[in-house]
Parts: sequence; C-alpha cells; structure tokens
Amino acid sequence: MSQRKQTRVSRRKALAFGAGAAGAVLTGSIAAGAETEKKQPLKGKKVLVAIGEFSEGLETWYIVFRLMEEGVVPVVVASQVKRVQMVVHDFDPKYTNYIEMPGYMIESEIAYKDVKPADYDGIIIPGGRGPEEMRQRKDALDVVGYFMDNDLPVGAMCHGQAVLYSARSVKGRKMTAFAGIKADIIAAGATWVDAPVVVDGSMVTSDGWPVLPKLLPAFIDVLAKSSKKKK
Repeated sequence: MSQRKQTRVSRRKALAFGAGAAGAVLTGSIAAGAETEKKQPLKGKKVLVAIGEFSEGLETWYIVFRLMEEGVVPVVVASQVKRVQMVVHDFDPKYTNYIEMPGYMIESEIAYKDVKPADYDGIIIPGGRGPEEMRQRKDALDVVGYFMDNDLPVGAMCHGQAVLYSARSVKGRKMTAFAGIKADIIAAGATWVDAPVVVDGSMVTSDGWPVLPKLLPAFIDVLAKSSKKKK
C-alpha cells in the first residue's frame, strides 16, 4: 500500500474511532446512512490543501475535516511527503503582535513537484508561516497558478494570500487577508475589502482562523458551482 493510501486509511480509521466514541448518533439505520450520502453532492471531488513548514494547524485540520464532511477528498500537499510540523497562532495581551506555539502535525500526501493539477477540482491555502516557504518554491507557485489561470476554485486565508499574489497577478481582484499583509495586497494591485470573507469569482479569501465557519461554506459553494475549465 502506498504511503498516500496509508495516510488516507489512517485518517478514516481515526474518524471512525471518533464517531464511535461519540455514541450512537452515527450508528443509526441504513436508511439514515443513505440519507447522509444523498446530502454529499461534492462526493469524489478532490481539493489540494496546500501547506508549508509551520502552516497554521487549526486552519489546516479544520479545512481537511470540513471538506471530508462534504464528501470531498482533501489531499495535503507540501514540499515533501512527510510529517509536517504546524503551529498555533494566537494573541496575548502582553504583546502587540501574535504569538506562535508548536501545534499538531499532519502527514502530507504528495509533493508539489509531483502534482498533476488537472487531477484536482480546487486548491485551498491555510495561513501561518507555511505560505512564506511556499512563495519561494516555483513548483508550489506553478500548482497554485494553474488553478488561478483556469478560473478554478482557489481559497486562501490569513497569510495564504501571499502565495496567490506571488503566483499570478491579482490586479483588480477583490481580496481580504490578515491585516498584517494589507499593504502587500494593495501593493500587488488588488482591491482591499475589510470583511471576514471575500468571494471574487472563483477566488475566496478570508482574514484568519476565527472566521473558518464562514470561509468554508463560501469555498464549498464556489466548489459546488465550478466545472473544470482547462486552458
């Protein structure tokens, strides 16, 4: 079994264990299971969750789990296939900037250099410091650029937008992000929108993990309306 398949099996086993521990809520009739199945119109779609070293852990795992709930197959991509250290960003009143602590780890399933973008329906980029690494990698920028060029679903939050304006021009696009890179968004030619989530065509941006419950519904809606248009 490939490492990629092993990762998916392990993830699904973990979810099954969690469901069992939660009690009988997920152990109902076959009919109930069939009803859940009908509510997954995105089942089988594949979305890249694009990270780097020290991406934000809460954002990454929330995105992975939320996509799985919709029947979407999230595929974590990084510079290498390995266990990637993530971080926790939060605010402490003693400091004027955010703080960083070690967070959960996650197994990447494919490396940027091995991605065939046409195999996927969209891409989403969590924040943290991962985007700082990603924007320095041509292979990562090429993957992100494919989705931007083909008007396919692209999501980015917090600092993830740095990868977008590094991969392709965002001139004239409407975007939001963590306030710390507002000046960069404007310098890149985009229109800054002071809102938790901004949808501009197939691009969805948000300002950070507190608005994850707003970002994912918006991204999922864009994904549901998208059809693969390749140039």
